[in-house]
Amino acid sequence: MVQKVTHIIKSPIIFYLLLSPWVMGAERGAELRTLDSLLYGKFEARYKPAQGEGLVSSFFVYNDDTPNTPWVEIDIELLGRFKQVVDMNAMTPGSHLRTHYVPFNTHLEFFEYGFEWTPDYVAWFINGEEVYRQTANHVADLNHPVKIMMNIWNPVFEDWVGIWDERVLPRFAYYDWVRYASYTPGNGDTGTSNDFTHQWQDDFTEFDTTRWEKSDNHTWNGNQSIFIKENAVIDDGHLILCLTDDEHIGYQDQTIPYALWARAKGDSITVRFSEELDPQTSQSVNSYSITGVSVNSTTLMPDQRTVKLNVSGLILGNTYNLTILGIKDDAQPPNIQMGQWLQIDMPQSLSFPLMINNAGSAYNEFSPDQLWSSSVEYGHMNGNYQITDQEIGNTNHEDLYRSSLNRVVSYKIRVPNGIYSTTIKLSENYYDDEGERSFDIFAEDSMWISELDIFALAEQYNAFDTTLNGIIVNDGILDFYFSAMDYGSGYEYAGPFINAMIVDQDSTFELGTHFDILPRENQIHIFENYPNPFNPSTTFSYSVSKPGKTELVLYSVTGQLVSQILTRYSPAGEHQVVWSADELASGLFIAKLNHNSETKMKKILIVK
Repeated sequence: MVQKVTHIIKSPIIFYLLLSPWVMGAERGAELRTLDSLLYGKFEARYKPAQGEGLVSSFFVYNDDTPNTPWVEIDIELLGRFKQVVDMNAMTPGSHLRTHYVPFNTHLEFFEYGFEWTPDYVAWFINGEEVYRQTANHVADLNHPVKIMMNIWNPVFEDWVGIWDERVLPRFAYYDWVRYASYTPGNGDTGTSNDFTHQWQDDFTEFDTTRWEKSDNHTWNGNQSIFIKENAVIDDGHLILCLTDDEHIGYQDQTIPYALWARAKGDSITVRFSEELDPQTSQSVNSYSITGVSVNSTTLMPDQRTVKLNVSGLILGNTYNLTILGIKDDAQPPNIQMGQWLQIDMPQSLSFPLMINNAGSAYNEFSPDQLWSSSVEYGHMNGNYQITDQEIGNTNHEDLYRSSLNRVVSYKIRVPNGIYSTTIKLSENYYDDEGERSFDIFAEDSMWISELDIFALAEQYNAFDTTLNGIIVNDGILDFYFSAMDYGSGYEYAGPFINAMIVDQDSTFELGTHFDILPRENQIHIFENYPNPFNPSTTFSYSVSKPGKTELVLYSVTGQLVSQILTRYSPAGEHQVVWSADELASGLFIAKLNHNSETKMKKILIVK
């Protein structure tokens, strides 16, 4: 259960104190910061964050003269626990956070992140495209010079970053380059309206002592690691920030890989390891043994930390133990796990409709909430519970709406592949005006509700239900993500929230199986069509890594062929097609992209 936190901001800088030689834990982190302070500009970095529960890899600016002058901080923080979430925040010192969902795995490759900071707005960019902008009153308070900073650390705030497990050490965040453009409105060469002028880019071919300094023997309240200069390393054209134990510091790995958990599903078992693995030993069937069960094949997933075992003879309901022998990590030279044993988490089938009290204990037919993990069938990631004693209108189940899960980022439910409808139950129990708290809701890989403001719809202390119909699940997990547009003041009640939900199973199907495995030679991708929902026209975009025959076809949710959108030869690269649904009625449909021997699917919604 998430513990209630009282008036604590999660930012790394709230107590930015030099506390030498005070130590909160045995870990050693790293931070790089500019020598000079800057006021306004465009700030960008290309980096690949560290994977793992309980840690953060960041790129941000901060006024390190605080508290002598007011707090100014603008963040991009990539949490090791989320592969598709980017934290974007402006601190004044109030938090104005958006947990932004992205359609790619942030941990697998280098991506570009940045923000423009002016007296009138802060706008965040991912891969050169603006994705979020703040213009509210707090932007005017961001008016003191800052330093550019990057760090890696493990916070104490489990309701933000997850539960720290020191077995994942060492962890490394890689920065390819950092660049800065000054704010020169009406007279620039880059950025929005060319209002910025490029000043410098550091490609980290060497350590520039005239620009940067390494934090050393430095930490703050809420940080479980101490920053040391040895853990900020320039190597092979990258800045590498290291999170290590206090003995094996710097850019090195002398720790053997551990299996953190294993979970069964049908005729497969997923095993998560503490670090990236050697492909050969991790994909050898001889490395795994289960009494009474045959391991037929193995696949190392793209994160290089997860292995999927294809097995036979597994009986659901039985108890099994997994033995692992001879697994190597990807270090040079590699570290070898000589032997490990762990119990396999077995699935417990859910019944539908599934009713969950997302913010507390069991209530009537509603099951209690829980943290997401390998051993549960549903649960939340991030957030804290709050309860009000106010009367709740528009419902006969006041207690269900009195408790809320606030600052939630993700909710996950293990379900059979199929189509689902979910009713989300909400009551605004804190803010008393429009525009103080609003958020987007994503189901699977699409936004379903934009800028949901419960006060504007139902006012305060009133039950409000909204239903998402026709959610397609083809990976065994029904995923919800929540992204704040207006975060709200304070901490406990801030950010996206939910009170309860009811999940109905509309149907199950076998339209295809999607596994997030290592990229194949003929990898294809179909992007979100725009607009979606639409009437009558929309644009489909797709990419292929090798040339070949392409088909884009439309099916009803029951599997009936509705339309042949295109048949063509596609060279390698990205492609678009504009399509009109003039002859179709409103409804949910499935777009299926076939290229060579591969298939990808997206749902589309026609609204007339």
